[in-house]
Amino acid sequence: MEESFSDIEKKVDLFLKQFDIEHHKVHDTIYCFEENEMSEIISLLHNCKLPKKYHSYKDVLQDKLFHSLELEKNDLVLCSDGIIYIKLFFQIESPEETPERRACGLSPEVLETYKQQFFPNDSHKEKIFALHHSVVEDILSFRKITPMEFKKVFIPVLINIVEIVVIMYSDLEDLRTIRGMTLYLLREVFDDLMLFIAEDILFNFSNEDRKAIEFLNFFSINETIDAHGKRHKPNPILDESNHAWNMTTIRSTMIQHKKSKQALYDKKNSLISIKKKLDTQKIEQNELSKQMLSTEKEIEGKITNIHKTLQKLQESDAEEVTFVENGEEKLFNSKLLMAKMFKKEDELFNQRTKTQRTIKELEHAIANKQRESIMWEKKYTESKEIIATIEANGHPIDKQFERIQRALAKTLTRR
Repeated sequence: MEESFSDIEKKVDLFLKQFDIEHHKVHDTIYCFEENEMSEIISLLHNCKLPKKYHSYKDVLQDKLFHSLELEKNDLVLCSDGIIYIKLFFQIESPEETPERRACGLSPEVLETYKQQFFPNDSHKEKIFALHHSVVEDILSFRKITPMEFKKVFIPVLINIVEIVVIMYSDLEDLRTIRGMTLYLLREVFDDLMLFIAEDILFNFSNEDRKAIEFLNFFSINETIDAHGKRHKPNPILDESNHAWNMTTIRSTMIQHKKSKQALYDKKNSLISIKKKLDTQKIEQNELSKQMLSTEKEIEGKITNIHKTLQKLQESDAEEVTFVENGEEKLFNSKLLMAKMFKKEDELFNQRTKTQRTIKELEHAIANKQRESIMWEKKYTESKEIIATIEANGHPIDKQFERIQRALAKTLTRR
């Protein structure tokens, strides 16, 4: 019988009460451990029906860890690729009215030196985006929070994930330096992080996800009234030209954008099929050539061997000779063996005649394969050029989609 959530909740609370969190402390502001450290309660959560407010076991863990560890609102609990991070947000007073105010008093030169030391070749970007994917699926998901809630939490969340990367992959210890480095790296990737969030919302909106539609409907060009009767001023999605995008235009653009991407996807699949066809043609052509040469060589070899045997028999005066037949050495009458060899020679000549006809057929087949290969080579080249042109220039609707994406990303950051 399936346990009720309330029963499992008690077990989860007890487990967390006994869980030695200090054992997993990697920094004054970070705890980090593999999910399998909590496999006992994760397994229980997997096997029970969760209340509607929880989307998955991760939500339960986040909620319970926040309560058991008495975390603050800007702290972070993140499950990412089998790892659980608990990040404590800390405050740093920035020096006032200095050029370095945005980096906690550290100069760009110092921060760039740290970046080159700890994150050569922009290695921080991949690490940040690995965490960001989990954040977008979970903490900043349009399915879990409203646009108003998003605006309140997204900055501390992004600071926290970049800070995890800075702390985990550098030997910086001073909190002011860590925060300065975090803000320096975050400014580099901020636009891309927000564009990724916007793309995720728009993609799901184009798939008619109810939550994505609700989320975007908040950004209306008209005054709106929410489910609680509260009025909201117009909060349009404005692009760089101050053009407001309404839901109808966004939906139309997304449908066209989706179709263009599907068309490109289909062309790429077609290109893969053509490449496979070409490879198959080449293999078949090579096999036919090998078969032709092998068959001809085998018969000519047998005829040569018979001629050698006949020559030896004609030069010999012996009435009986030894001869290997079917791998076994036997004694044969010379005249009878010679007659046998002549008969075998005739059979091989007939076989060679048939083989030569077969070879001509194979040559014809190879010629057809070559013509077919030329046709497929042409198709492959043409398809490759079409795809390259599309990817280089983009579909006309792509630019409109990108304008909407940038506009939504910008709108999401507007307080």
